[in-house]
Amino acid sequence: MASFTYGEKHQYRQLLNSEGDAGEGRMLTPQYKRTPLTHVQHTNFSPARSMPLCLEPVEPLDIEAHIQNQLADPELEPFQYLMDYPNDDVEVTLSSREYQTATPAEPDNWENMTPQVRACVETYTKDWLMVTRSYQKCNTESRRKGLNLPHQVFECDESFNLEMQGLQSSVGQQAAEPQTEAAEIFIQDLLQPTTPEEVDLRNKEKRKSGRLTDMCSLYPPMDEEDGGYSRVIPQPPCCQWEQKLQFNFLELKFEIEIEPLFVTLALYDLKERRKISENFYLDLNSKEFRGIIRTHDDAPCYFKKAIFSITHPSSEIYLVIKVEKVLQQGSIAECVEPYMAIKDCETAKSKEKIAKLRFQAMSFCHRLKSYRMPFAWAAVDLTSLASTSGSHNSLDRDGNTGGSGTEMRSHSLDNKYNIHLLRPAQYNLQMFNKQEEDKLSDEDLMKLIADEKKTSTLLRRQRRIPGVFRFEVSHVTEASTFCFNPEFLEVRPSNSENTDLTLEVLEFPVSGFSVPHTTYRNLLYIYPQFLNFSNRQGSARNITVKIQFLGGEGPDSALPVIFGKSGYAEYMNECYTPVAYHSKSPFFYEEVKMKLPSNLNEKHHLLFTFYHVNCQPKQTQEAPEVPVGYSWFSMLDNGHLRSGSFELPVCLEKLPHLYSVTSTSLAGLKWLDNRKAVFKLELRPVSTIYPQDRNLERFFSLCESACEHHAVTQQTEALRQAVSALKLVPMEELICFLYVVLDKLLTLLTLSSTKTTEGALVSKEIFEMLIAIVDQLHSSEEMPKDSMGRNQSLATYVHHLFSMPVPNEAEVTESEKYATIRPESATAVLQMMRKLSTSDSEVQTAKASVPGGSGLKPSKLFHEELAYHIVFTNGKMRNQVYMHLWFFCELLVKSMSQYVSDTVGWSSSRSLRYPEHFPGIIYTLVNIATEFVKHQDPEITDLTNLSLGFFLNDLLSLMDRGFVLRMISHHHKELSDKDDNRPHLQDQRIEFLRIVCSHEHFVILNLPLTPSVETLDSGNQTDDAGTDESTVEIFRLSRKFRQQHFLIGLLLEEIANVLTTDSESRLIRREAVSLLHCLLATHDGDRRFGNRGAKVKVAALYHPLLDIILNSLPLLADYDNSRRKLPKPYSNPRDASSLVITSPIVTAPTNRHSAPISAPPASIMSAELTQTVLFCFLWVLKNADEAALREWIADLPAQQLLGLLDLLDLCVSTFEYEGQPSTEQISSVVYRKSRDMKLRLEKTIFGTTGARREMMRRREYPGIEKLFTGVNAGLQEKLRWRKDLTQWRQPVGRDKMKLELEEEALINGNLTVETNLIVLDTLELLIQSSSPMPELRPVVTGVLKVLIHSLSCNQSTLYLKDGFNTQRAFITKFPEVLFEDDSEHCTDLCLLLLQRSTSHFESTRTQASASLYLLMRQSYHAHFPKAKMYITLTLASLSEKLSNQDKQCLQQTLTMIPTYLEADRAMERTSFPVQVEEFLKNLNGVLCDTVKLQEFPQDVDMQIDLMYRVAKGLQSYVDLRLLWLRKLVAKHVQRGSYAEAAHCLVHSAALLAEYLNRVDGSVHLPMGSVSFQKISLNVLEESLVSEDIFSLEREGVWAGNSFSEEGLLKLLDEAARFFNKAEFYEVVYEIHKLIIPIAEFHRDIKKLSAIHGNLKATFDQILSEDNKRMFGTYFRVGFYGSLFGELDDQEYVYKEPAITKLVEVSSRLEEFYKAMFGQDRVEIIKDSAPVKKENLEPKKAYVQVTYVEPYFEEYELKNRVSNYERSSNLRRFIYSTPYTLDGRAHGELSQQYKRKTILTTSHAFPYIKTRINVIEKQEMNLRPIEAVIEDMQKKTQELAKATSENPPNLKLLQMVLQGSVGPTVNQGPLEVAQVFLSEIPDDPKLYRHHNKLRICFKIFLKRCEDALIKNKGLISSEREEYQNELERNYEALKYNLQPFLNRRIPQLYITPSQ
Repeated sequence: MASFTYGEKHQYRQLLNSEGDAGEGRMLTPQYKRTPLTHVQHTNFSPARSMPLCLEPVEPLDIEAHIQNQLADPELEPFQYLMDYPNDDVEVTLSSREYQTATPAEPDNWENMTPQVRACVETYTKDWLMVTRSYQKCNTESRRKGLNLPHQVFECDESFNLEMQGLQSSVGQQAAEPQTEAAEIFIQDLLQPTTPEEVDLRNKEKRKSGRLTDMCSLYPPMDEEDGGYSRVIPQPPCCQWEQKLQFNFLELKFEIEIEPLFVTLALYDLKERRKISENFYLDLNSKEFRGIIRTHDDAPCYFKKAIFSITHPSSEIYLVIKVEKVLQQGSIAECVEPYMAIKDCETAKSKEKIAKLRFQAMSFCHRLKSYRMPFAWAAVDLTSLASTSGSHNSLDRDGNTGGSGTEMRSHSLDNKYNIHLLRPAQYNLQMFNKQEEDKLSDEDLMKLIADEKKTSTLLRRQRRIPGVFRFEVSHVTEASTFCFNPEFLEVRPSNSENTDLTLEVLEFPVSGFSVPHTTYRNLLYIYPQFLNFSNRQGSARNITVKIQFLGGEGPDSALPVIFGKSGYAEYMNECYTPVAYHSKSPFFYEEVKMKLPSNLNEKHHLLFTFYHVNCQPKQTQEAPEVPVGYSWFSMLDNGHLRSGSFELPVCLEKLPHLYSVTSTSLAGLKWLDNRKAVFKLELRPVSTIYPQDRNLERFFSLCESACEHHAVTQQTEALRQAVSALKLVPMEELICFLYVVLDKLLTLLTLSSTKTTEGALVSKEIFEMLIAIVDQLHSSEEMPKDSMGRNQSLATYVHHLFSMPVPNEAEVTESEKYATIRPESATAVLQMMRKLSTSDSEVQTAKASVPGGSGLKPSKLFHEELAYHIVFTNGKMRNQVYMHLWFFCELLVKSMSQYVSDTVGWSSSRSLRYPEHFPGIIYTLVNIATEFVKHQDPEITDLTNLSLGFFLNDLLSLMDRGFVLRMISHHHKELSDKDDNRPHLQDQRIEFLRIVCSHEHFVILNLPLTPSVETLDSGNQTDDAGTDESTVEIFRLSRKFRQQHFLIGLLLEEIANVLTTDSESRLIRREAVSLLHCLLATHDGDRRFGNRGAKVKVAALYHPLLDIILNSLPLLADYDNSRRKLPKPYSNPRDASSLVITSPIVTAPTNRHSAPISAPPASIMSAELTQTVLFCFLWVLKNADEAALREWIADLPAQQLLGLLDLLDLCVSTFEYEGQPSTEQISSVVYRKSRDMKLRLEKTIFGTTGARREMMRRREYPGIEKLFTGVNAGLQEKLRWRKDLTQWRQPVGRDKMKLELEEEALINGNLTVETNLIVLDTLELLIQSSSPMPELRPVVTGVLKVLIHSLSCNQSTLYLKDGFNTQRAFITKFPEVLFEDDSEHCTDLCLLLLQRSTSHFESTRTQASASLYLLMRQSYHAHFPKAKMYITLTLASLSEKLSNQDKQCLQQTLTMIPTYLEADRAMERTSFPVQVEEFLKNLNGVLCDTVKLQEFPQDVDMQIDLMYRVAKGLQSYVDLRLLWLRKLVAKHVQRGSYAEAAHCLVHSAALLAEYLNRVDGSVHLPMGSVSFQKISLNVLEESLVSEDIFSLEREGVWAGNSFSEEGLLKLLDEAARFFNKAEFYEVVYEIHKLIIPIAEFHRDIKKLSAIHGNLKATFDQILSEDNKRMFGTYFRVGFYGSLFGELDDQEYVYKEPAITKLVEVSSRLEEFYKAMFGQDRVEIIKDSAPVKKENLEPKKAYVQVTYVEPYFEEYELKNRVSNYERSSNLRRFIYSTPYTLDGRAHGELSQQYKRKTILTTSHAFPYIKTRINVIEKQEMNLRPIEAVIEDMQKKTQELAKATSENPPNLKLLQMVLQGSVGPTVNQGPLEVAQVFLSEIPDDPKLYRHHNKLRICFKIFLKRCEDALIKNKGLISSEREEYQNELERNYEALKYNLQPFLNRRIPQLYITPSQ
């Protein structure tokens, strides 16, 4: 958990008072719900131990005396590293200064330097003196680096093949799972008879092997890099690391190549209207051209790479490219024209022109090679380049980018933030602008760039110069890539293969922003700007200026200090400006860079010689240049280096002798325009030794004067004048020379430390000046500060540069003082330095025993003088001192350390290291600082409080530790006052404690080896006097504990206050817990405590933390919301509302336990804070001594043990593994990171955030989002472990982010394993401490709950092995917990085992199967039916959610159980194996059918079939069968199948009646399922109830309202309601016949009245709707093809709603299966003939649908009279299939056969499902005559039915008549008669059929005649014609049939006599 940085406190204060009611914010919900183990209803119950919230303060012991006693104890010799600091604890070292260059930047000449310059140079070149604490790195080193974590295998991270053919290999393959033991060996171990102690020992060895010792590496604090709250080590004093861009220039090419060209590049900021870098000169000419223009013999240096620095990025930074050429005759426009007009092609004309131009250019190069003229320019927008990596963007609108300038500009501005994200890429610039002769200045150039951005019409008309300038640009991240710095000093090479020279281009300082100078630099930039020669007579038009730096007036006085351009010598003594052709008033743009000497004097000056250059040669003149004027400029003005803009006159004559030093007017010389200033120039010095402020120069001079004077008066006056001068120095200049000024001031402070009044006053002024400088630096918003609010420049000075000033120090150099790192080895040096010690009598007394301490000096030592000034400063200055106390304290500490190292040595006694009076001064200083923190505004005292903490932290390494601890105690006590007006004090107290506890020897300071040391103060022993010290007492935060372990006592006291009260701010609580977490992480990462013995000693210091966290249980997240759901201890499992309290421990708690804590919602901790608290809790449990823990647990009462179990259970949920990230999560994180970085970079570039704010934002704290309104909270999501995530990291891609997240998942997985193993270790201790006593039964139950919960979470295979080992050992010890207590435990365990049985890992399935077998084995003798019932119940519930693959895994697990049966010799002679095998068979059936439900989400019929089969398999378990029947009811109601829903309820009622009849046997209840047979014959199957039900009833398993008369009546009433909806009114009567006896028995008149009312209404419905009801239509459906799976070759009868047509059913099934299998893979067989599978395609699915009718035998029709009776209890159906003998379906009447098929179903319709499988099929084949007889009989029956309708149905009657005698259809009967009755058959077997057909015709005609008569009586007169037509048709039919009807077969009428 990160801590607040300085500067956030004032925002925090605003939230402090408003957070009391706000709570901890949003709490995270664990994935698995927990059930707390404590009971809170009873007021005497307390979930926590008592802990006093206000403890009496104690004073620390004399730690020095205790340490000496321990060192003298020989028994403690192995733990000496825990007794005292090591000898090399503090080291004062002098290290060589680091430089950025191979050779340091130093003056060339150290002679004749002024004292000011020498002081600056010494500051920039002196070595670094640093004080280091050797073991402090033990607290700050990263604990995450180099982790070698094992790969933990989790079920949720693995993916497997789901194909059936590869299932065995995929499931059995253990690619990522280490297999350590085989299943057969494990079976032997499981069944081998061993004692519980041996099992516990074996399990413990397995758990402890391979455990991680550094637990905090898996869960480090958020401020891991700081090691708690430590000071950031400041960067060494070196150049600022700006943003750097490296340009690699590859090519410059124009259309024609005729002459050498030269490039000058620089950066311009258009927004600030200034040039921000020096020029970089580039020569990309060919070797040929370079040889032509070479002017010197030295080896030239060509730079092809440049590195530009950008400290202050802007949106309008441009790289300006200027191109020059050798001077030639003609204007710029004339010189440019060939480049725009001529193309470099192969034509002869072009070649001739180019050759001519080349010849002219070469002639000018040979003659005028030293002179240049402007040619072209271009500008590139850096921000647009950065935002479009890889493109060709620039200001050039005619380049490859295309588009308008507006588009380009907006695109550039939108991406201006991406300079930091630049990728290496190549760019091509393809157009240049022609240089205008009158627009050469920088102002003109920036105006042109701004106009070009606006795309004006004038610019569009200008012609461009086509060309290619190609370069690469990349972002520089390391300084090692530099080759030469701006001074041409070589940088250490980093890449030997890189032969191209690189030059770092100097960035010019920005006005208003300064950084301290750290290196020697003395440069001067000269900018000639304008010359007006318009009034000069004569030819002076092509003017150039020669610039020289002279050290005198001699001929050889020109110094080689001018930096040469690329291709020239490194240094030159002269340079020339470019020439503006034919211009008498030229503008110049040249930049001349010089290296100034370090010993400047009055003779050094600049000489400017003006020349007219003749472009054409003249015979009278050899040289092309002619001098036309002179001017000069002195560099110093009274010793001050001159700078700025100047205007000089021009002398037209040669200068006389002593022209540069004479002060006269140089009479006699001829001046241009009467000595009017005509030459304008600007000087810009960039120097770290010559200040630009005269007052600062005066200060340096006065300092030297003060050091030279020995008289007190003169010295005092010089000091006073120096301070007065320093007050007038501007802040910007003061910052630049800050380190030099501080060196001088601190030296002056020591010089002024005399005992005279004048010296004291001057010393005070010096100190006040020092305070003012420090205050101004901290007040500056531009000065960077670290996370603690310290000015980084000051921090760098103190850490690296400051050295204790000693008078006359020149006698001994620092290199002599610190010749070695170990001060004790430098005896001679120590003796020499001891002579420089203080002369105070107190000091002499203190040092009397120190050899060599007799030297005297007239002044105090620096730290004494500084401490005096800090203490005695008053008024406004005092506030400023203590506001910035850190600076003065760090000066004190470094001076004190240096003093000890130089004098008494580190082996001396701490009480004798400093004078006797000095600790008193320090104590006074601390007291004043404490009062300042206590009473001043918290916004200004936060840093003071932190500074004081670090100061005391440092003093713990220097002074008497007991004395320092007393100062810590005093400060802590003063900040502990309870004051509502100062709520910030607690926050400051915890921050202070965090700092002092971050000491690297924190453990030693707490005396870990003295747990029972008696206090030295006898008056403080009242608390513990007479009390025997026991192991349990070390777990209490007693007075003795806090006194002996002082610092840890303060910490635990704070933890107890913030965790056990609800009045503290949630942010304060977070801070305290964060401190605790950081300390534990420090101990884990400290290599000194790597062994187990040391860890136990360290953990013993935190023993009271267990009690504290146990006491804070109600305040933990996710505890209070779920604690009410647990069963109360000692409660009746049958009635959860009853509570029987019998334990005296509970009813009468001892005085060690307090009343329960009521935690209001606002005080509940956040989820993240809870996680950290629990982690600390687990850390102590892991590292504490096991014997001590066992005694502590044994001492806890039962209720406290339940609280401990609740904590462990919460630990399991909190640290549950969440799995590896998905692709979507990775994409989301990458997107958020890129977006967030872009926003932050925007704010940084445009100044909306400062360096201080950015440092604050580098830490983001969950839960305090209000403090930072602009921080993207999404960046914190799923990045708990990323400590290297900062806003300046370049964006990462998906692959890198995936690797990071996978690494985090690896760490999370190991954290989950380790935390759960700690929980398991503690559970084992609880199990071993538990007993079968009644009062401890809830504890035993709680252990099982936590164990089950732990095994149910996402766990690795490694942990599951250990967890299941413990679970089996627990069940062996306490089997009664499962079967004699609440059944919830057995259900949870069964669910766990079956869930783990679906694992894809064989090892996990092996563990689950072993536990499952052991559960059945343990329950065999007494509770086997109950165990089987729970397993079956759990399996039925679980299997609904299993996939097919999970089902296969579970089946494999179940197949392992018979292996255990075979190996179990003890059970082979019992019935146990047989029962288990039968039980497993039933489980497999339930499992398969339940899992298949998920495979058919759209196939409702298949779902109903599967649900039916599952219910059938659960027939022995009443509640489960009722449950699945209820699901069938819901499914049928959803489809509108109310009859089937009603029958499901009838079956449920019959099953319940069967159960009640066998259990109760009351006469008024139905006699089981037989009483329901009139409703449906199917109900009789409910009589098959297992005998196990009755044994479970005796155990109270079937308890509740569902298994009672009320439940039965509810089912019957609901069934009656659904039968009414289905219009099965007759069944309603039968149901009420079952209800009436029950109502009569209870004399429920109201119920009887309602029943009879309902019966009347039901009978009325039967009378009114009997002939209108239609109960359903039936179809036979056959499935053929392997695609159907188990449906293949199966036939079903489907019950469909009434009036459902065949085509509707066929279409529905066809569409459904086509959607399932594919459009081309399903076919409907449209006939009803038998299907021959050999003729079907194997890859297709075939469906055959046939309409069927109920089939009744003749005797059945006599009993089934009504429509209802012929529509219920249907099991037989019939359908007919026409066929011919030749295979056709239809043929001639004489050949048309018919096949009648009778189907018998397994159950009768209606049933609990709408399709029933066919179990029997019977076929009857009819001959053609038999078929027509059947048709005639059917038609005759239709006529008879239509005629006998009452009331008559005229429409039906006329329709049947029309179909019988109509002219279009009466040919059918006639044709039949002609075919079958025209001749007597030859076969005697057909005689009777012939006669029967003849009789059928006669009856048919009779029915037609009756129908005609009936119709005639019903029709009106308008229908008489229709009646006549029917009668005529009938007569015609009768007439035609008469010959056939009268023909008889004689053989049928032979009389007996014949």
